[in-house]
Amino acid sequence: MTKNEIVNIAKTHLAQFHTKPGAILYSSHETLKPGSVYLLGFNPGGSGGPHLNQSIEKLLTNEENSYLDECWANKRGTWKEGEAPLQERVCWVLENLGLNPREVCASNLIFLQSQKAIDIDYALADICWPVHEALLEIVKPRMILVFGNSVLSPYGYLHSKYGGEQDYIPSGHGNWKIKCFRCVIGGKDSIVAGLPHLSRYKPIGKKHVIQQLNVWLHEQPPPTKK
Repeated sequence: MTKNEIVNIAKTHLAQFHTKPGAILYSSHETLKPGSVYLLGFNPGGSGGPHLNQSIEKLLTNEENSYLDECWANKRGTWKEGEAPLQERVCWVLENLGLNPREVCASNLIFLQSQKAIDIDYALADICWPVHEALLEIVKPRMILVFGNSVLSPYGYLHSKYGGEQDYIPSGHGNWKIKCFRCVIGGKDSIVAGLPHLSRYKPIGKKHVIQQLNVWLHEQPPPTKK
């Protein structure tokens, strides 16, 4: 799989949505390389963003990271580049895992934009997933780190698709949990770890969460069955 092939796959699978607002990568094109973590949210928020075909055309040239370089706004306020709560929480988790947020390939389960998750058709995940498979073939992550781990979420989608026994730990917020399961994606042993959605869940300062994510990230995969 090459970067150029990803562009062609995206154009083919997403053809009917080219004029809809959306984005494929939330990170620079330079993150399309092997890395230990693939970061996955649910779908782009807000409204009136660039059309999906613009994101596809910039897939191999974009140098910005949405979590670091964009000014975000919603009904609760407006923030400078990288200072929105969700942006800060994403960066805190990655940095405390020993990762540079600029070097982590980041995307969303569903590429189309909506103001609220409930405003988007969950079935679109199946249309977008072949593009993710192409991205994963290049990144080859040990862990797919997702935020949103309810039934209708990136975590819920991946668990329903690939299965696997689940582990849970307390999130430090009410009865919310940090979740994890092990599976094989694209012929590679993978860990899927799910945080509660970071627009509502604040992991900053919760060292036990980072400790457990590190355990999952660095654990040895089981021996391949013969």
